[in-house]
Amino acid sequence: MPESILFVHQGFELYGSDRTLVQSVNAAAVRWPNARITVLLPNDGALRSVLQSVVADVRIVNLAILRKSHLKTMKMRDAVGLLKKILEARRTMQTYDMTYINTAVVMDYILAACAVSRPRIVHVHEIPTGPAKALFSAILALSRSFVVFNSRATGRSYWLPPWQRNAVVWNGVAAPLEPVPEEAHARLNLLLIGRFNSWKGQSILLKAVAQLPAEVRAQLSVRLVGSVFGDQDHFTDKLARTIADQNLSNVVEMFPFTSDPSRHYSWADVVVVPSTKPEPFGLVAIEAMAAGRSVIAADHGGLSEIVVNGVTGTFVVPGSVESLASAIMAYFHDPARAAAEGIAGRERFKAQFEETHYKLKITNIIAELFEPKLG
Repeated sequence: MPESILFVHQGFELYGSDRTLVQSVNAAAVRWPNARITVLLPNDGALRSVLQSVVADVRIVNLAILRKSHLKTMKMRDAVGLLKKILEARRTMQTYDMTYINTAVVMDYILAACAVSRPRIVHVHEIPTGPAKALFSAILALSRSFVVFNSRATGRSYWLPPWQRNAVVWNGVAAPLEPVPEEAHARLNLLLIGRFNSWKGQSILLKAVAQLPAEVRAQLSVRLVGSVFGDQDHFTDKLARTIADQNLSNVVEMFPFTSDPSRHYSWADVVVVPSTKPEPFGLVAIEAMAAGRSVIAADHGGLSEIVVNGVTGTFVVPGSVESLASAIMAYFHDPARAAAEGIAGRERFKAQFEETHYKLKITNIIAELFEPKLG
């Protein structure tokens, strides 16, 4: 049984991997209530406030987080600074029974793991591409950590040596206390929740709606819910311009990110997840299923493991405006389909994606690292 656990995380908001961290910390605190648990974050924010309701020791530390923008700008002095952080991370890890590193971009702690004999886990939530795939694969292998992937698609994106222990654990979310009632709407309500960036697919949805017949657009309502990372406000500005240019102001509304999107799921008939890059998992899809909503999803990444085409939702070709427009038309002409798929989706959610499944699997992995099987 671990008497002390160190959690290290790269984020500070309440998006997908941030909320998964909260579940992991909560699960450990419940299973080992007497353990000393510490969480390290790179910045103060909403995530810290939520974590402090679970454990007392949540610290802000200058972590070495490898953002995508850093790959092209790293210099030798950055390497010297990284080495200092790795040594500090090693000293910190040696004061805990185990370390749980949430996401593959926490460079100092993952690299320090190779010099620490105590159990450590790296929970991977990213799908790298190009040269980054080889880089992150090498770093994970070097760490000699137990690797948890959040989907089979994520696991396929890395090359690990055959002897390195790993497992796939799907993310989970809490079930609504009561099923969200399906309401009859005058329009077909389409919801997209996700960070405003270049690949979550908001522009694909806008283009798909814009090419629908005018009489169909007049009977649609679209909500885009999200915010940008840091100061990347140009993504919000671009979406606003697209809405204006495509004459969609009477169809589309934009809402800021919220840590409790339940009112948006209650409003929706269909939730759209049209990501142009593969989602490592796709938390919005299981949130929609938990709420009893049908899902239109791009058929790649973790989404291909979550949605059952024709049963809990519809797959569309990633990046295809025409494929998404066709899917929307199908729901427009058959409103009962969304309700039926929502019911099936909720049953699949309860069987596979309710957060109790996730918490049990994660804490079982932690326990097994301290209680290896004999024989």
